This record gives sequence, C-alpha cells and structure tokens, in this order.
Amino acid sequence: MKLRLTISHYFTLYFFLLMGLYHYKIKHYFYWVYVAELKNNEFDFSVLRFFVATFLFFINLILLNSLKKTKFIFIVLSIFFALLTIPSLIAYTSPGMYPVKLLWYHQGFFLALYALSKVHIDFSRVPVINKTQALYLLLGITTIGIIPYLMVYGPYINLKNLLLLDVYETRRFMSKLSNPYFGYTYSIFTKIIIPLIIVFSLELKKKVWVLVGVLYLILFYLFGAHKTVYVGLFVVLVFYRLSFAQSVKYMVKYSNILIVLFAALALIGYDYPWILSFRRIHFLPSLLDICYVDYFEGNYLYWSESILKRFIEYPYDVRATNLIGEVYFNRPDMSANNGLISDGYMNFGTFGVVFNILLSAIYFMVLNSLKIPTRYFGLFVLTIFSFVSSSLFTVLLTHGGLALLIVSIFILNNKRNE
Repeated sequence: MKLRLTISHYFTLYFFLLMGLYHYKIKHYFYWVYVAELKNNEFDFSVLRFFVATFLFFINLILLNSLKKTKFIFIVLSIFFALLTIPSLIAYTSPGMYPVKLLWYHQGFFLALYALSKVHIDFSRVPVINKTQALYLLLGITTIGIIPYLMVYGPYINLKNLLLLDVYETRRFMSKLSNPYFGYTYSIFTKIIIPLIIVFSLELKKKVWVLVGVLYLILFYLFGAHKTVYVGLFVVLVFYRLSFAQSVKYMVKYSNILIVLFAALALIGYDYPWILSFRRIHFLPSLLDICYVDYFEGNYLYWSESILKRFIEYPYDVRATNLIGEVYFNRPDMSANNGLISDGYMNFGTFGVVFNILLSAIYFMVLNSLKIPTRYFGLFVLTIFSFVSSSLFTVLLTHGGLALLIVSIFILNNKRNE
C-alpha cells in the first residue's frame, strides 16, 4: 500500500526538522553567538516553550487547512507560514533571547492574513484588458521606459558580462549612474512586465514578441549585471503549470528533503548548504527581529527614514540597516535588511507593527478577491519574499508591489476575454 502524505504531514515534518536544525546548528552560528554575547545571554532551549510553540503550530495548521486550496490566499499564507510563522515559533523556544512579543507579532500577522481572507471585494465592474491588448500595452511601456536606461547606461554596456566576466566591476560603475527613476522601475520591468511579455507571447504563440522580450531582459541584465533579472522569468515558468496546492506540497516536501540532506552534510563538517539556505532565508530574519526590537525599543524613528523624512529629522548618520549591522554584527558595511515586523517596530513600536500587519493583510486581501489564474502565481513569489526581508514601503514602491497590484487588477484578473 502506497503511503500518501498530505500537505499537513509535510508541514508537521517540516516544523520538527527545522526545529532540530535550529538547535543543532543554526543557533550556534557565529552571528547568533555574537548577538547573545552582546546581550549577555544565550540561545537556550525551554521545554515549556517547546510545547507552547508546538500547540500554536497545530492551531495555525488547522486554520491553514480550513482555507480552500484553490484560493490565492492559501498559497500566500502557506509561504508566510513556512518562512515567518514557523521560524518565529522555533526561535521562541530560546527564552533567553526571543521576546514573547515577537511571537505574538508574528501570530498577529498570520491571523490577520487569515481573517481578512474572509473579506471579498467585488471587482466585477472594473474594466480588464484582454491578453492581446495587455501584451502590446506592456511592449509599449517597455519600449518607451527603456529609453532613459539606454541613454544613461547604453554607452557603458560591457558585453563581457554575458559571459559572467567583469560582473562586480560593472555593478560598481553602473550604481554610480543610478537615479530615482531607475531605482523605482528596474524591479517592475525585470520582475513583472518583461516576464509577462514573454509568458503572454508564449500563450498567444507570438514568437517574434517572445524574442523581443528575451532581448529586453538581456538588455536590463547588461544595464547593471544583476543576475537576478532572470529570476522573475524563471520563477514564473516554474509555477506556470502547478496548482496552488501542488506548489505548496512540492515546496514543503523538497524543503524537508534538503533539511535532512544538509543536516547529514553538517555531520561530516560540510556546513555551507544550511548556512546559505535555511540559516539565511528562515532564521536570519528572526535574529534581525531580535536586534531591531532590542535597539529601537522606546527609540522609534517615526518613518523619518522613509515617507516622513521631510517632516521628521532622521537621528543617525547612517541607514538603520547599516546601524544594526555595525552594532550587532560588527560589520558597518552590512545592510541588515528588516522585514515587516522589525520595520514596523523600528518606526513606531507595537503601533508600527500593527500598521504594517494591517496594510500587508489588506494588500493580500485585495489580491485574494481577484480571480488570478494559478499559472501566473510565479509573479507574486518574489514580492512575497520581499515582505520577509524588506521594509513595507520598499516592497510596495521599489520592489514593484504596488505595480503588481495594479497589473493584477487590470490585467491578470480572470474576468477578461481572451
């Protein structure tokens, strides 16, 4: 008889395997040791907290399973569950370092996403552009929008970058030529518009426009030698043929396999795989939450580094990310990016966290109200990841979150006629 494991089984295994990896290796990594020494404490283990964390995990899992697996919010909440909620529950088992309020902030985010998923906005009266019209509109936007890039970056394009040569030299040089237009549009073109051009062209069997889209993508790569420009297209194509439930099942299933494999490699002294993957993606945000809460408690910035900088004076000579890098990691050059929880706390304590949670939950509530085909979910993956490691307004304005919302409402909503 063949054993059939459900998503719940995979998530349960994922929770305990990740718990083991955290206490076996991750909390002993030098970043964690250094932060613990600064606070004159240690990342210990509490049996009581372990049972509390396990109880909350199963409550969260029950709520997650109560959602329809064909809904957009199911895969969104599943990803946040895997990347934020579970690491928070695991870090909570170290009472000497992990404040209780951080656990409740993350639980609040999970519950807000779940609760607002029950709210539906009617977009049936909103006009939607059909696929053919959308393709030519996006081609037009890119053709016009690329002109400033060609004027500024064009004379300095280094074709050696196509062979991955002189990449870092090109990045350093091109960064000096950047301006606000490039800062706000680069991610929109490379993560949203050009991948959509290529996918729509494939669906409509427009081979010429597929080629044009690929050439545009190569050009944007040459403008800054950022290999991540190809990530948006790659992710879109990976998720293109998968349902939401299949995507979640595969992500958690193969994550479990990797945890076991990387832990086995650690036993023979090869630590780079878990250092570069689970430490970086799952637990570094939790460690940064600890640092931000510790440093900015009662010392809030009130968004003086972002939207209110014209009205409130920013009190430091360096960015907050570099400040945390210097204080907690002894690396002034380190940009310790903060996610939506630490960003909210840094700016206005618990009120700031609640503000970020509600705005993020409303954002995904709107997306969940749309009839977005599962084949386009790859467009949203990078944005979801950005919520984990970037400030909220950076996600919306710089990483293309707001642009993606507009595209979703007027182009990706499935009410359109083909």
